[in-house]
Amino acid sequence: MPIKNFFNLEKINQTIKKDIPAIMAETSIEYFKHSFQSKGWDGNAWPETKKPVKKGSLMVRSGKLVNSITAKEVTPTHVIISAGNDRIPYAKVHNEGFRGTVNIPEYIRKIKGKEQVVRTHTMNMNMPKRQYMGISDPLIHSVRNRILTRLKEIFF
Repeated sequence: MPIKNFFNLEKINQTIKKDIPAIMAETSIEYFKHSFQSKGWDGNAWPETKKPVKKGSLMVRSGKLVNSITAKEVTPTHVIISAGNDRIPYAKVHNEGFRGTVNIPEYIRKIKGKEQVVRTHTMNMNMPKRQYMGISDPLIHSVRNRILTRLKEIFF
């Protein structure tokens, strides 16, 4: 029996180029979204808010932030997962935390039906870090296990 046909190298090559980046992206997105359910990162709970949350749960009011976690780019050479967009500019602040001064532009607000102009001002902000994305050992372990399972499917 000729050994040259023992391994289907084209199928292995195709899997490495297509399936493995897709597995990495899918696993990462699931892991990051799970942070919102567990309300923490890698077993460490997020800091509580100063005021109790009235609507939704910690970090999930409308679901816009968690639903913005997507695979921005998946190629044979790299995988990019992103969160936030122009309508969700607070994604980075929540993930990394922020302490500093913020410029607030002029805006109009309504109080008891009356419109009031709020002038431009600054505000000191101290947003604690509530990480939901990043590299972690459990994520790497999960990705590795899924890739090994897929490779076993090809070989056996």
